[in-house]
Amino acid sequence: MSLKAENEARLKLQPPRSVAVVHFSGTGGARLVARSFEEDLLQRGIQVTPKALDRSAASQHASDEDALADKAEALILVFAVHAFDAPDPVYRWVEEAHGGGRRTAVISVSAGGEPWPNTGCRQRVISALEGRGFVVNYEKMMVMPCNWVVAIPDGLAALLVRALPSKVALVLNHFLAGETRRRPGRMSRSRALISKLEKLGARRFGSRVEVSEACTACGWCERNCPVVNILLVNGKPVLGSDCVMCFRCVYGCPHGALKAHDFQVLRQGFSIPSAMKRMEGIEALPPEAYCKGPLWAGVLAYLGDRDGY
Repeated sequence: MSLKAENEARLKLQPPRSVAVVHFSGTGGARLVARSFEEDLLQRGIQVTPKALDRSAASQHASDEDALADKAEALILVFAVHAFDAPDPVYRWVEEAHGGGRRTAVISVSAGGEPWPNTGCRQRVISALEGRGFVVNYEKMMVMPCNWVVAIPDGLAALLVRALPSKVALVLNHFLAGETRRRPGRMSRSRALISKLEKLGARRFGSRVEVSEACTACGWCERNCPVVNILLVNGKPVLGSDCVMCFRCVYGCPHGALKAHDFQVLRQGFSIPSAMKRMEGIEALPPEAYCKGPLWAGVLAYLGDRDGY
């Protein structure tokens, strides 16, 4: 029996007693998914180590989290799809992570679901994890509200957020039982090239961000940039060349002072909590009322539990 087969057989013997939930999130969707996993695991009596792949000054206890994450018996990695791939901070973490034969679930998060062009978005990071000794036996796409190019109605945002706990519970039922659920597919050469170019372009996103007179030099953007790419210079934020285009600074500025003249940024802003607050006491319409046309096929399949598993 091969080492991989031995590891897979061992994982099916008993559920893990501890799980590290590692995530990277720009504007909150992937963070919401990660927290849902954490809450469900705790309810099942499983020890949870949460870790945000966030280098911002607002993130604390990183070294302690790393040590605890390395000791957890299993791993759940959550990230928002970026350029048909995982964001660069995820790869930086994988380069230092220790697998040790631990069972691992890779959970990608997008606004469009699993169909093209997201097919294969997890493959490179899965290969990287396996190269570090992780046993990736589960992968899945979660769908969260869109923060990029196309704004969605509050009703659809509410449907996605309200469906999250049941989606997470189903994933954990399979994952904790040691089931292997992997999708065939890979990232094509053309998408790999586009991904590389888009990530290179993202580093220059900061040069397209303007600071308006509404800026109060409060330092929120400097403290909360997940890749430490913003510095206050003479009382004004300056974005460097290590941007991952997560949009956290643009959408999160408490004064709305950062403006990006880019078609990818939603002019009305983006906030999942705000959308959910507006939907308090309001019943959302059926998914079909929001998901019309091929662009929304993946979302409709996800909400209708027709996305495979």
